[in-house]
Amino acid sequence: MKTLKTALVSLCLFAAATPAYAHFPWVTINDEGNVQYFFGENPADCTYKLPGSILKSEIELVTDKGTKEKLELNSVETDDFVGRTTSKAIDKNSLLQSKVTFGIYHGSRLDYYTVHYGGKLPVSLEDAKKRSADLDLKANLVDTQQGVDAYITWKGQPLADADVLLYCEEGHEEASKKTDSDGKVSFTDKEVEDGLNGIMVGHTTKDESGSLDDKKYESASHYLTVTFNDPQDFEK
Repeated sequence: MKTLKTALVSLCLFAAATPAYAHFPWVTINDEGNVQYFFGENPADCTYKLPGSILKSEIELVTDKGTKEKLELNSVETDDFVGRTTSKAIDKNSLLQSKVTFGIYHGSRLDYYTVHYGGKLPVSLEDAKKRSADLDLKANLVDTQQGVDAYITWKGQPLADADVLLYCEEGHEEASKKTDSDGKVSFTDKEVEDGLNGIMVGHTTKDESGSLDDKKYESASHYLTVTFNDPQDFEK
């Protein structure tokens, strides 16, 4: 089985000719309450120009009732940030999600799933499922006494033996772990750093085939990025 790190290395090698393939979409809420959607290698890499498919993606706010509201974002390009952002602030406790098909790479369709969990994480899996993104590939995050647990699912079923990477706010990789039979990985308080954290997980489905923009694909590669704040930040 191709691991996530192997897949990322492959994407990075291909990036010499097509840089976009080494990057992934991320979504966050800044200190002012504005949504920020960008395309980078990690949560700190937010100055890469957005490809066309990413520019057209829709970002949704998922309400407590489970309904979805499409947000209006404007393109922004400065020395510190290149991406899309809302002109009005939203509740920092909001749950955001997005899904977009990027294109075809080596005969595989690339689908990107992007989530931001605003506010404090739930302390039980049951509560996490109640406040969950509506995506085929997702991570239910739970605040524990030891750190943060992530339960990865594919179409509602636990995704076992999947590589999950954890990044800190500065973009450093703090941990890399495989999910167990329940789709679970556990990150310690030491690994989950102060401020914004991000995780990435990939999943390839070899039984998906079809065509996109008159190009055929024989499989689909799904990548999920999730951002969240260290639960201990809310206890200070």
